[in-house]
Amino acid sequence: MIMTTIDEQAAVLALTKTTGDNPWFYTARVIIDAGSALELLNGGCLSGDADDRAHAAAVAARVKSDDLVWARALIGTMRSGGVQLVTVLDDTYPGNLMWAYDRQPFLWLRGELHHSDRRAVAVVGEEDSDHAAAAAHALAQAGITIVAPLCSPFDVAVHQAALDVGGRTLAVLAGGIAAPEAVGAYASVAEKIADRGAVVSAFWPDAAPTGRTVALARIVTCGLADCLYVVDGVDGGTSAAHVEQGLQTGKYVFVSQRLHQEQPWAARAGFRGGMTVVQDIDELTKQAVNLVDMTPGTNIS
Repeated sequence: MIMTTIDEQAAVLALTKTTGDNPWFYTARVIIDAGSALELLNGGCLSGDADDRAHAAAVAARVKSDDLVWARALIGTMRSGGVQLVTVLDDTYPGNLMWAYDRQPFLWLRGELHHSDRRAVAVVGEEDSDHAAAAAHALAQAGITIVAPLCSPFDVAVHQAALDVGGRTLAVLAGGIAAPEAVGAYASVAEKIADRGAVVSAFWPDAAPTGRTVALARIVTCGLADCLYVVDGVDGGTSAAHVEQGLQTGKYVFVSQRLHQEQPWAARAGFRGGMTVVQDIDELTKQAVNLVDMTPGTNIS
């Protein structure tokens, strides 16, 4: 893949727009198979799967010339506001996320993604922000990029801990990158993150957070990371949802010893494999560094 033209990027947006209520990763998949969103618009689906060919034909048929004009104008407007667009056709699309089957067709970014961000750990949890901050601090000092949502004081503590030691951090929004409610009270933190990492959104820029976008944001959080560290959380809560998403997409999960001992759901989730209980942050850091350094290099240069 190479850095695509604005016409290719506009075609990705237009095809996604016409996807409707179907999962956007269906459209991402057929665009990747075609190798060009413009070719896909001209009937160039190369997939060997009949369902994918049918989906490609359906979304392409719904794209009108006005959709492409709209998409090019949107890209220009966002660029003028300091927001970059990265699509699945760009070589700057995050390699960790590209490996996920449910990758999203595009990401809007404030800040930059670096090749080193493939060495990333998502730190998630619900209550114990002190422990989460200590974990993020140690991981960032070890040269690992931190990934986390940006929708709670817990998340802010994670990002701030990484920033405090000069680390990189990626904040995943549960809404559009231009929607004030997606950042809410954390706008100042988002600015700091954009200076030393990136604020990331996989939604239309003006999309307000909803239950659906929160669920999709978990895909991005888990996808950007090479593995997850889960601090705490109750059955059916945010942490459990991240663990489910992570394991479903083949991400390795580390959990704190306390979580494993106190919450039966964590032990049940670990039965399927892909999970390790760590006794303390030192053990977490050692195992996380070993794991991310075994991961093959990905596509961001």
